[in-house]
Amino acid sequence: MSSESIAAGRAPAAPAIDRSALRVNQAFIVGLLALAFVLGQPWLAAFVALVMAIGTAAPRAALFQRLYLDGLRPAGLVKPDLRAEAAAPHRFAQGLGAGVLGAGVLALFAGPPALGWSLAIVVIVLAAVNLIFGFCAGCFVYFQLQRLRGRRDA
Repeated sequence: MSSESIAAGRAPAAPAIDRSALRVNQAFIVGLLALAFVLGQPWLAAFVALVMAIGTAAPRAALFQRLYLDGLRPAGLVKPDLRAEAAAPHRFAQGLGAGVLGAGVLALFAGPPALGWSLAIVVIVLAAVNLIFGFCAGCFVYFQLQRLRGRRDA
């Protein structure tokens, strides 16, 4: 807690998440994976999986969000949508998506391509649900795991 918050007797505000950055990220994931599927290009799916994995491990290096932060937002093409919420559930969701897509990419290159494209389609659908309806399935899993962890500790 900051000294100002302690002195005021209140908890510090939650960090701000820019939902516009998340939506741009999801739009790129959906668009590029759909393009990879239509064109039958597993390398494009591998690129998206790599971008997602890097963005999970090093959020400041998340390519699709950087395009928003360094291009779309300064140009006024997309307006910020700041919300007071934690980043951890969103990072978990992206990491989960990167893992599923990574498994799909392995199947595309070394196993049955139908399995690989099926896993890519799962990522497309879940990213699209988040983009369109604002429901983050990975965040839901994160919170459920936190609940289970809390019950076990009690």
